[in-house]
Amino acid sequence: MKKNLNTLLAALLSVSASISFTACSSDNDDDNNVIDNQAETLTDAEALALADNALFEYYHKAFGLSFIVETFTSKTHSFEGEESEDGPLISRHELTPENVYFVNRWYNKNSAVANANTAIEKISAATGVSEATKTVAIARAKLARALGYHVLVRLWGEVPLYTTSDGDTKTRASIDDVYTQIVKDLEEAAEGLPESASLPSVPTKAAAYGLLSRVYLDWGSNPLTYDQLDAIKDQKQDPTPSYNTARLQKAVEYADKVTGYQLNADFSTIFGKDNEAKKDEKILTFVHDGDAVGTGNHQVHCSWTFGFNVDQENHLSPAQDSFLALWDKADHRRNVSYIDSLYDNVGDSIAYFRAPRTLPRYGKFVDVDGSEGPNESYKLNDLDRIELRYAEVLLNKAEALVLLNRASEAVAPINQLRQRAYGNDSHNLSSVTLQDVKDEWGLEFVYEQKEWFNLARWKDVVKDLESVQQNEYFDDSYAVAGQTGRNGEVVNAFFAKTYKHLHAKYENREAKYYRFPIPVGKSGEDLGIKQNPGY
Repeated sequence: MKKNLNTLLAALLSVSASISFTACSSDNDDDNNVIDNQAETLTDAEALALADNALFEYYHKAFGLSFIVETFTSKTHSFEGEESEDGPLISRHELTPENVYFVNRWYNKNSAVANANTAIEKISAATGVSEATKTVAIARAKLARALGYHVLVRLWGEVPLYTTSDGDTKTRASIDDVYTQIVKDLEEAAEGLPESASLPSVPTKAAAYGLLSRVYLDWGSNPLTYDQLDAIKDQKQDPTPSYNTARLQKAVEYADKVTGYQLNADFSTIFGKDNEAKKDEKILTFVHDGDAVGTGNHQVHCSWTFGFNVDQENHLSPAQDSFLALWDKADHRRNVSYIDSLYDNVGDSIAYFRAPRTLPRYGKFVDVDGSEGPNESYKLNDLDRIELRYAEVLLNKAEALVLLNRASEAVAPINQLRQRAYGNDSHNLSSVTLQDVKDEWGLEFVYEQKEWFNLARWKDVVKDLESVQQNEYFDDSYAVAGQTGRNGEVVNAFFAKTYKHLHAKYENREAKYYRFPIPVGKSGEDLGIKQNPGY
């Protein structure tokens, strides 16, 4: 898969990509890999490469999602560059259609859709391709189109829906129509994909089923329509949740179709360079080979931007230390998810990521004990991205069951996660509430690009932003560097900036943030698509 992606795509599609490892804002240099004018006679390898290029467009700059899905919440802030730059602007909830993270997420996901459309058309009509390969290649392309559309509909609501190379890219389709197409693509992908594969980077039926469980949970939680959002866009409160029971039931059914997977016994072995090819829990991953060919995984870099330098501000950082301080120390997920101290073998010392100098670092994608090691993690960026793991399937199922008033059935999947987390059944639950499910999402998926998607599904976006008032560094004593904070320590520039971002999140909270602004084009042009309410 890795050679197929790097060699075949380079030859067939002239992919030339480059990202500097020095800044996540290299997202500005997104590349145009949209397929154009491919020959009608294709080899099997070329057909697969056409489909894989649609997947490549979906994930190769997927780190940018973190600046929306993580940063646009109470838990994470961005100090990437000057305060006027795009990462900090999202962190402070000061949004414009020109923000590069919106522009490029719109572009990447629509490019995945466009490449999938062209791939499906060309492969379907091509000669020279075996029927077996044609089936698999088209299935991969449909999986890519579904993935792209699911991000688009969750971030922007009604979006243009086009499934041909000459489709309408201006007219917004209804949310139900977009979800109907996503489901259709994933169901058809499941028919054509293999039952199993030796690597988690090769899409299988289980990947399609797991994604269907994710999609039906979102759709079954009744995403807000344009008109519903327009009616509440200026309100500082969340809308009332509502549900579609038939769709939630589908989320359960598709979760049950994911078989042959299990949780890793040791949570830490999910992550790290030496574990990326292991597939016990990982259902679908995407290959990253580093920045040299523009495919670096900046989930690593943005959380560990300056390595052991305690005084440099990471591009993405937890917004408070109480997440770690209040976490049960017996939970094995705790010290994988956050780093507050780590041995630096080059400096032969322990670095402490703690107040009053800084806050803990996100730890999952730092290669703490692997062959690369933490000293190299910040710049190589070649850790594969995890799209779907079995833990998510269990939580999709548990959440849907609770919402279906079948909470007793949710106890088993929730306790699978808790047994793994604690190494035994000492913390098993005898009953499960929706809040229990929400808590497990938060504990299991720290910094895995789930946070805002979950809040939007739960109708908790405004509630989450209001919660920053409980953050230690929201207190006015942290407003100015040089004064003494409530903790008795002298406030440095880092915590004065943290105070500023927390207050901006709180003051800018509005229901319009259930959607993001329809962006401008890559050259700053108006895309001709009706703007979302409030922007």
